[in-house]
Amino acid sequence: MPPSPSLTRILERFGPLAALLLLIAGTAIIEAMNVPAEDRRFLTLANFNNILGQNSFVGIVAIGMTFVILIGGIDLSVGAMVALVGGAAILAMNRVAGAQGDEQRVALGIAAAVAVCIGGGILAGTFNGLLVAKGRIAAFVATLGTMAIFRSLIVAQVQGAEIRSAVPDYRGIGSATISLPGLGLEGHDLPLRVSILVFLALAAVAHIVLSRTVFGRRVYALGDNAMAARYAGVPIVSTTISVYAIAGLCCGVAALLVSSRANSVASSSTGMLYELDAIAAVVIGGTRLQGGAGRVWGTVVGVLILGVINNMLNMLNVNVYYQGLLKGLIILAAVLAQPKKPA
Repeated sequence: MPPSPSLTRILERFGPLAALLLLIAGTAIIEAMNVPAEDRRFLTLANFNNILGQNSFVGIVAIGMTFVILIGGIDLSVGAMVALVGGAAILAMNRVAGAQGDEQRVALGIAAAVAVCIGGGILAGTFNGLLVAKGRIAAFVATLGTMAIFRSLIVAQVQGAEIRSAVPDYRGIGSATISLPGLGLEGHDLPLRVSILVFLALAAVAHIVLSRTVFGRRVYALGDNAMAARYAGVPIVSTTISVYAIAGLCCGVAALLVSSRANSVASSSTGMLYELDAIAAVVIGGTRLQGGAGRVWGTVVGVLILGVINNMLNMLNVNVYYQGLLKGLIILAAVLAQPKKPA
């Protein structure tokens, strides 16, 4: 007997949160069984701050991926896009700032890096949207192609080398923290990364856009039934392009934070597998892979679920090479558990 519509709605809305709470409880029990009381760190604000901090970059990318999956699309190029725009930003900054260390040129160089990250991300995302909406190429194929193009562009530019920043002050963007007094381990201050605040702020803005604006209603309508949306007057092409541009914007923000935190970009590995983690977070968070249903806050919960799982695996000393296997299984399980659109 199929579940009632009301039960289905409850599961869609609160299922990911319930899964997160069960996962936290289970991990805490595992820690209590395997770790001495004085060494237990899982249920601390410092540990959850660390989990959020480590996953905030992928979380920002996942916010953009939420928009894409809501229209029934996919974007496999997000990791390569982060590497491309992050690397291009550092190259532009080094050229503008020069080697003299002049404060004005350094400030202009950092401003150039910010502009390249944000503008480059939007342009790359718009390019994806044009291929899908105007070129009528399946999103999977289009973004698989641009994934190779974006990665190749930055790798070829520097012959596969690491791109290092010549401006030490650039590190301050991605490494900035806000101290929360007395909330860390043993009463120390808790350093809250700015990347966490950016992640949560973007999630709040995305939630408002999707739930309170005409554009948000168009996104849901397009994902639920593209033909009906077209007959209802939804501008399919511009909405699709805008959605991919938003995904590109999120990648640009992530690229800015990633490249500045490390003060460098590894052209061949930065952003690697971001697409897997972002898609996993969105799907685990309850967004239907066929489009038309899902919420940004579900994606935030999905990011936390992945972070807690990684934390648990590290605590249990599970081989890091098996983590991708677990993520793949989680994606499959989450998709199988989702209610399907009627045929």
